[in-house]
Amino acid sequence: MIIKNCFKIFPLIALLFIVSCTNNSTKTETKTNDTVAVKTPEELKMLNDQLKSNPKDAELYHKRAQYFFDRKDYTSSMADMTSAMNIDSSKAEYYLTLSDIYFVTNLTSKSKNALEKCIKLDDKNTIAMLKLAELFLYVRKYKESIEYINMALKIDKLNAKAYFMKGMNYKEMKDTAKAISSMQTAVEQDQKYYNAYIQLGILCAAQHNSLAVQYYKNAIKIKPKSTEAWYDLGKCYQDMGSWSNAIASYNNLLKVDANNKYAHYNTGVIYFLALKKYAEAIDQYTQAIGIDPKYTEAYYARGICYKEMKNMKEAEKDFVACTSINPDFEPAKEVLKEMNSGVKSH
Repeated sequence: MIIKNCFKIFPLIALLFIVSCTNNSTKTETKTNDTVAVKTPEELKMLNDQLKSNPKDAELYHKRAQYFFDRKDYTSSMADMTSAMNIDSSKAEYYLTLSDIYFVTNLTSKSKNALEKCIKLDDKNTIAMLKLAELFLYVRKYKESIEYINMALKIDKLNAKAYFMKGMNYKEMKDTAKAISSMQTAVEQDQKYYNAYIQLGILCAAQHNSLAVQYYKNAIKIKPKSTEAWYDLGKCYQDMGSWSNAIASYNNLLKVDANNKYAHYNTGVIYFLALKKYAEAIDQYTQAIGIDPKYTEAYYARGICYKEMKNMKEAEKDFVACTSINPDFEPAKEVLKEMNSGVKSH
């Protein structure tokens, strides 16, 4: 039986370089007969009008660059930052914006240079320090990353993000004790630090520490509709053998995301392996397949259920479906070989 595993790799990229999205686009289209009228959003129109009146105002270009950046129009954002920097290159915050643009366009070396320039202009800029720490973490230069984190903590000893970043470094260095300690300090400074609670849950779950449950619950209190937190909580209960709590967590996940195939799959695993309720397991696998008709593992698991129920016809259909979707799916190939040769499967 193949079980969806709950191991999480927290993305090293974009811990602090978060691109905020809005539902607004830079242009709104309204169709009239066969023509398309383009309406400029009010915020952008105001910035455009202000720049027409003040074409040498660097801050206006900076504001419009941030507007475009928030809407993922990085080309326009960079064009405006170039204009801003040509007028005034002495503002530390301009280099922060530049570093964000470089970062999301995979120009990490330029992002690093911009952050270093920012710190030269403002040696107390903890945001730039932590973004540099992230860049070093991203390339696995943990010593340098921690040095920048400690620089930030000397300026702001209560900085929750700094402790979170330190925890991520220790996690990557496989120092779980220090990672947990740093994450705990992060949530002490900011009791609504969702990502830190998730990381604490992951770290404790890996140690089979029941504290993981409470950390995931804390994350859910902050983000009640987090599919990540509900899934992790369910898998944590599942690994602990707390079947009813696991099923309840997966059901709550499905209330948030009705098309979450993993919730159905893992619930099926519990019904099959732990509770020996084959009909219920088959129903869960069937729902997972309904969401993803190419979900090989669900076909295989359902086939095993049918096989246990001595329904060889349906079992064979599912194993054949596995190999049709993925000709290299060895477990299904082995079972089919046994069934066709008359050898009893164990």
